[in-house]
Amino acid sequence: MSQPEAFGRYRVIRRLGSGSFATVWLAQDDLLNYPVAIKVLAENWAHQMDIQHRFLEEARILRQTDSTWLVAVHDVDVLPDGRPYMVMTYADQGSVSDLIRRGPLPLEEALRLLTEIGQGITVLHNHGTIHRDIKPSNVLLQSSPVGQRVLVADLGFAKAIDEASGFTAAAGTPGYMSPEQSIPGGDLDVRSDVYSLGAVAYELITGKPPSRPPVRIPPGRIRPGLPKELDDLILSALSVDRESRPADAKTFTDRVRAIRMAPNLPQAEPWWQRYRMPWQRVVSVMASTAVVLATLTASLGAPGLTLTTVGYTAHGLHLDVPSMWAREFHTGQEARPAAADAGAGPGLLVATDAEEWDSAVDPAYGVYATVVPGSHDLPAASGGDPCHERPEQRELDTGDWEGTVWDWPECNGDSSFSSAAVHRPGDLATVYLEVRQPDYRPDLVDEIIDTASLG
Repeated sequence: MSQPEAFGRYRVIRRLGSGSFATVWLAQDDLLNYPVAIKVLAENWAHQMDIQHRFLEEARILRQTDSTWLVAVHDVDVLPDGRPYMVMTYADQGSVSDLIRRGPLPLEEALRLLTEIGQGITVLHNHGTIHRDIKPSNVLLQSSPVGQRVLVADLGFAKAIDEASGFTAAAGTPGYMSPEQSIPGGDLDVRSDVYSLGAVAYELITGKPPSRPPVRIPPGRIRPGLPKELDDLILSALSVDRESRPADAKTFTDRVRAIRMAPNLPQAEPWWQRYRMPWQRVVSVMASTAVVLATLTASLGAPGLTLTTVGYTAHGLHLDVPSMWAREFHTGQEARPAAADAGAGPGLLVATDAEEWDSAVDPAYGVYATVVPGSHDLPAASGGDPCHERPEQRELDTGDWEGTVWDWPECNGDSSFSSAAVHRPGDLATVYLEVRQPDYRPDLVDEIIDTASLG
C-alpha cells in the first residue's frame, strides 16, 4: 500500500510497520496537535467479513477495557474502499522485542517489564478475554511523564473466555503459544496466556526465547545467579501440563512482583556497562534531545541485521541506520562543504567513530545526513573526492524519494562510500546523505534512503 496523505483528519507521516492483516501508520492529529498510530486492514482482506469482524472486535475490546496497561483506541472509521481503520496510542519507544535486541536487560528492569505486561494481561482476563498472541513484539513502550510505560497490543487473535471451547483453528506465534493452542479445537483457558507470559519472561531474562516444549533448561543455566524462585516460576508457566502452571495472569504477576521486591535480588548491571558507551560521550548524547531512537527489524538479506531510527528534530529529519554503526549520535554536525555552500545547516552524523569519519586510513562506518532548502544540483560528494577515483552514478526512484546516488564500491581499498542527493516528488527540499560501509551494499544505501522522512 502506497503512503496515503491522510485518514480523515489525521495527516500521515510515515509507515510504522505491517503484518499479515494490517498496516500501521504514524499520523498527526493536527486538531489536537498529537501523534497517533493508525492501524488499517490490509487490502487483500478487504472483502473477508470474518477478518473485518476480528479487526473491529480488537478495537471493541481495547475500547471497553480502557486500561493504562493496554493500547488505547481513540476512534474507528472506514475508508472509501470499505476497509476499517482504528486510531490508537502511538508508542514512541518501539516494542519490548526492540529492547531485547539491544542487549541483556538488568534483572530489575526485566522484572519490572514483566510485572507490567502481566498487569495488562490480568486486565484482559478480568474482562473475560484471552489474548492468545502474547510476545515481545506485541508489547509496546511509550514515553510518559513518570517514565517508560508498557502497553499490551495486537489483540487480533483475542477471544472471549466463554467461547474457548469453540476455537476451530490454531492461533498464535510458535515459540510463544502454549502446546494446546497448536491443536485445532483445543479447549483453551487463561492458562494459555500464562504459558505465553512464561515464554516472554524467559526471553526477557536470557535474551533468547525458550525451546520447543517441553522446556527443560531453566533461565538460570543461561544467566547464572538468578533466584531459584524465578527459575521455578518460569518453568512452571512453561509446563506442558497446564494444571502445573499458575492459575491465571494475576497469580503469575503477583509471584513476579514478590521476587522483584525481595531484598536479596541480585544487583542490576550498571546501565553504562550494559550500553558500553564511552563515559566521556554520554553527557553529549543525553543532552541531545533531538535524537530519537527505536530499533526495528529490517529484512536486508543479512541475518540478524537491525536498523535504528535516528532523528534530528531541527530539520524534522528521520531515517533508519544499521544499529551496529550507531555507536555515536551527533546532531549539529558541521555541514559538508558543498552542502553548506548550497545553504544547508548542520546535519546528523551517526557513526562507529565520529572522529574518524573523514579518515582515509581507518575510516568509520555510518551515515551523515542534512537538509538543503530548495532544489540544488549537488556534487557527488560535498566533502570533495573521498576515494580518489570516479564514482558510479545512478538515478534512484523509490516511490517516496527520487534523485541521484554516487557509489564508490571500493574506497581506498578498505570500505565502500556512497553519497546521495534526493528529494520527494514535488518537494523542493533536498536531503543530502553520505553512507560509508565495510562492503559494497547498494541495496542497503537505497533502504536507508527509502526510510527517510521529513516533517
